[in-house]
Amino acid sequence: MSDRIIKYTEAIKEATDQMMAIDATIFVIGLGVSYKNGADGTTAGLKERYPERIFDVPVSEASVTGMAVGAAINGLRPIVHHGRVEFSLLASDQMFTQAAKWNYMFGGNNPVPIVFRINIGRQWGNGPQHTQALYSLFGNVPGIKVVIPATPKMAKGLLISALKESSPVVILEPRWIFNIKQDVPIERYAEPLDKARIVKTGRDITVVAYGDGLFSATEALELIGHETDVELIDLVSLNPIDTQTISQSVEKTGRLICIDTTNEAFGVSSEIIALVAKNKSITLKNTSVAVACPNVPCPTSTALTEFFYPTKVDIANAILLMMGKSPIEHKLSFEELHLAPTATLN
Repeated sequence: MSDRIIKYTEAIKEATDQMMAIDATIFVIGLGVSYKNGADGTTAGLKERYPERIFDVPVSEASVTGMAVGAAINGLRPIVHHGRVEFSLLASDQMFTQAAKWNYMFGGNNPVPIVFRINIGRQWGNGPQHTQALYSLFGNVPGIKVVIPATPKMAKGLLISALKESSPVVILEPRWIFNIKQDVPIERYAEPLDKARIVKTGRDITVVAYGDGLFSATEALELIGHETDVELIDLVSLNPIDTQTISQSVEKTGRLICIDTTNEAFGVSSEIIALVAKNKSITLKNTSVAVACPNVPCPTSTALTEFFYPTKVDIANAILLMMGKSPIEHKLSFEELHLAPTATLN
């Protein structure tokens, strides 16, 4: 096993460190970012390396984000960290109305090179107020780019790309996959911010997933084995959506399943299914399907959460049923249902 096997959070820290080392305009600001294990470990040790560029702050999301937007307008490159998506909503005016619209309002030559790192989604025991995954809220805002890293390798490459952008970039980081590991190159590298990634090629059915849903979809393919030939796509970019990659895949397969780890109503799956439905060059063999969370708040009790999020069994059976095959019976353990994964990816 490579000694470059690192966690998702470590990949983010490495990208931050490497970019701060070569660009003195980059600084990090957010609640707890200077702590020993700051921002879930994604800024651990950086205060010692860059004492004048790692800024811990009080609970003041709107003020801090507004200050960072002003810094970006004046040529610096802030990384603003919000530890929960719910907290970031207090800064929504600064993100959606100010940073996202500034360049447009002032003629197209007024960049706002700012990165918003926002933790999002499920975590055991956090209940309805701290597990929201408001992906479509961010995807609906013109003027910002929105990406969702699904692996450690993508987390590092997307953050490096974001720190080279002149436009505001929101990186939505699903905390459920913070402990997954992967062989990540030590050198700096960039992943495109606007391009979906074909994880596995196939001819029978297209499955589009993102973030922690991609992890579950990958596990679902392992359950299915060679039962059907799936093309698995990591959405990566929520704004803009890479319609070309998705459309070309569905043109080939004629079938589409989308995985959402948030409520189905007005969700990412709905947008992708609509995009495919409007494409006259695509002939579907089956009605497209969304495998998503129900349209209720996430419960806190483990007796209820095990029925809330799409599991690898749910996804596997959606694929099999679309292909006219019998569903599988597979009982998941408590750990699989409720504890964040620690797997090492290929």
